[in-house]
Amino acid sequence: MQSKPKNSPAITYYLTMFSDAQMRKPEKQRKSVNTFMVLSSEIEFDTLKAQILEKISKSLKPNIIAFENYAIAWTIPRTQASSIPLSSAADYLFLLELACKQKTLSQTKKSKKANEDMENDDEGESQDGGSENSESENDHPKKKAKSGVSLILVQTILLLIQSCLQKKTKSVIETPLNLKINAKIWLLQNRWMCAKAGCSSEHCFVHPEHSKHFSLGHEHFSVWAAAWNKDETLADLETPPNHHKFNMAPGHKTAEISPLLQCRLADRNQPTNNASPVFNFNVPPELLAVFRPTPAPATIKHGGPPPVQDHQSLVQSGMQHGPNLTLDAFCTLYGLSEEIKTKLHENGYTGSDTLTFIIVPELKEMGFKYGEIAALKAAMRQWCQ
Repeated sequence: MQSKPKNSPAITYYLTMFSDAQMRKPEKQRKSVNTFMVLSSEIEFDTLKAQILEKISKSLKPNIIAFENYAIAWTIPRTQASSIPLSSAADYLFLLELACKQKTLSQTKKSKKANEDMENDDEGESQDGGSENSESENDHPKKKAKSGVSLILVQTILLLIQSCLQKKTKSVIETPLNLKINAKIWLLQNRWMCAKAGCSSEHCFVHPEHSKHFSLGHEHFSVWAAAWNKDETLADLETPPNHHKFNMAPGHKTAEISPLLQCRLADRNQPTNNASPVFNFNVPPELLAVFRPTPAPATIKHGGPPPVQDHQSLVQSGMQHGPNLTLDAFCTLYGLSEEIKTKLHENGYTGSDTLTFIIVPELKEMGFKYGEIAALKAAMRQWCQ
């Protein structure tokens, strides 16, 4: 296991902090709160976390403070230009290794230069004579002050602290899958950071055979990382997945639609004016009564309420279910928005058969809007037909 460097200098951390309200604004309109702290490199990671939380508490004044509620990244000027997350003890050890390594090299160069200055001062004093002795005695304190410069350097670490809190959302449990996807999102963001002058987007995808820039947002990175984590044949660091969010990307090849979905779309788009003719026959009820057995007298219940339609369920009782579709195919076929599909995915619904058990109060707990609930009801009604 890697250990912290010994006899290391103090480290100055320059903190740039963004509150939750600032993170909701466009990037160019955000205003940061800046401060600094000087800590020994021999402190433990838990002590560093406590010091950072203290600075956050004083500067941002959040109602609830927790280290997990903030995305913290660090850079070192001229050593580590791209930002690296600071979320574990291993990240902290890597930070110390780079910081103390640069400090050691800088101290070596400074000490060599100081030794050369002291040697030059001694040679100059030995060559001076007679009347110059008085002048050398006057200059001697100045030369001593020059050669006695302190060699203890203070390493600078830049910390970027961003609030990850969102209003009225439940706490997210960090599962191994989420950690893997977040790590891949970080790699994709570093890989596709746009360096073109005047470009309006911070991250852009550029195809090797095309010079046009395709702007990348958080949703693009989430879809890309999820596909990459599922199977490297679907996507990797250089190749985006076959997803409708990348349909406008240069060099993108649209994925083939499954035969079942093609058939359903063809049936839906077929004109209805070629229907077969319908013949109606009117049979007198007296003629049918001859073949009908005499019914038993019905028991009349007085004061019983009439049957009430269940408005809380998406599928009413007695309705025939449609074909079993995956959630992606169901949302695409019936024109449901990406927000509806994302919320259903996050709550574990995988196909049309599982949607039949949802009730309206559960949709409200998931954060569905009234219009989204109505759209989902209409889709389920078409599916049952």
